[in-house]
Amino acid sequence: MRIVRTICDVLFAALLVVVLALVVVVVVVPRAMGGVSLTVLSGSMEPGIKPGDMVATRAVDASNQDSLDIGAVIVFLPYPDDPTVVTHRIVAVTAGKNGILYTTKGDNVKDVDPWGPVAASHVRGEVVYVIPKVGYLSNWITNQFPLAVLIAGVALIGYGVVVFISSLVRRPASPRHGAGPSQVPSRAAPRRVLATVGQED
Repeated sequence: MRIVRTICDVLFAALLVVVLALVVVVVVVPRAMGGVSLTVLSGSMEPGIKPGDMVATRAVDASNQDSLDIGAVIVFLPYPDDPTVVTHRIVAVTAGKNGILYTTKGDNVKDVDPWGPVAASHVRGEVVYVIPKVGYLSNWITNQFPLAVLIAGVALIGYGVVVFISSLVRRPASPRHGAGPSQVPSRAAPRRVLATVGQED
């Protein structure tokens, strides 16, 4: 039981560390930069960004949009009336009559994007780093939230049961205070037998 509890403790601690690390890189850091984390659904940016990967972005607005240059990967709205966002790389920067325009292209696509240059006002963020395959987990939790909560609850209950049962295991009683060596069983030392030999008169 002690071995089982030790294994459960190690697994629980490792899982807790992983969850906290994911929360930091997926939620805390992007929000600190004013951005978000998004799951990539297509392979247009392979091999650098694959389907199921999650990209963390920083906010882009009028104060820092000048930092966007050729080679930057941005998240943007290709069509004003469509909420779907696209993650592609900037391949050209031009100045239009209404501001800066970005020509974009997927790394795994031969031609530039068909919707034409993207206005700076349609850019929602710049990709700062990529978290491989975490998007699959995020989407599964979002789509199967009740099941995810159930699995987490069962895991916590199971861990609690193991801890409770291990606490009931009887441990060997410690020796009483003041017990002397005579109470510890040991092999008796052979006694010397003295034979008295009588002398004849």
